[in-house]
Amino acid sequence: MNDLETRLNDALHAGDPPARDPLFRVETLVRLERARFRRQVRRTLAVVGVLAVLAAVNVRLIDSWVAANDQRVWTAALAAAATLWTIPVVMTRPRFRMAVRAFGRLLYP
Repeated sequence: MNDLETRLNDALHAGDPPARDPLFRVETLVRLERARFRRQVRRTLAVVGVLAVLAAVNVRLIDSWVAANDQRVWTAALAAAATLWTIPVVMTRPRFRMAVRAFGRLLYP
């Protein structure tokens, strides 16, 4: 037998497996979860940053749009209210929920 087979035989006949350290497992899981949380925070901050830049770039356009016609503001407010009211209804649809989950997994894998 060569050295590799001897070591394998010794390991197979050694008996009990080595003791496990539960604190090491917990610390490892905590470290992994912290890393996952930091990645999610970075992604969320990136999305918020992009949205803030878009809002800052379009602030003049939005201001002139609001000043041009008050009726548009009321229409936009009603549309926003209707959208917020329908979100819970739409979220009960399985296909829509699947699409939202897929988008969430794209942002936060």
